[in-house]
Amino acid sequence: MNREQKEKEVAVLKDMFSRSRHVTITDHTGIDVGKLTLLRRKLKETKSELRVSKNTFLRLAVRNTDFDPLAEFFTGPTSVVFGYDDPMETAKVINQSMKDIEKPRFKSYYFEGQILDFDSFKRIAELPPRDQVIAKLISTMDGSISRFISLLDGAAVEFIGTLDALAESRK
Repeated sequence: MNREQKEKEVAVLKDMFSRSRHVTITDHTGIDVGKLTLLRRKLKETKSELRVSKNTFLRLAVRNTDFDPLAEFFTGPTSVVFGYDDPMETAKVINQSMKDIEKPRFKSYYFEGQILDFDSFKRIAELPPRDQVIAKLISTMDGSISRFISLLDGAAVEFIGTLDALAESRK
């Protein structure tokens, strides 16, 4: 690679980091090309992408950014998963790959300004999908609202009945 290509790679990495909502650092050693391609496809479906790059380029890309603390994890074979959308979906894909083929090997997870360990990453991966959580919340609220409306309706009927009885007693 000549200097211009190296500078371009660092610029691309800087852009990817700046657009990311969350980043997973992994070691891709031992993953054959076919499985790595399959992992990339699955990640793309979650609006994420896997990038293999030199550690020097990665360190330069995160220098003086919020991602600077990740530089310590750029050692040995390194691949970075840039997540642009739902962190749970990306974490599920990576976690499933680690279960299925025991790769990639987890190094670090960066989310909302914090570096998280594997246990935190795994808890995120095991959360139910966002749509399911929203549906459950709506059904819970719907049931509560329905009970509240029934309560108000019952109180109004009782109040009208009391007024009718009072009117009858005064006749």
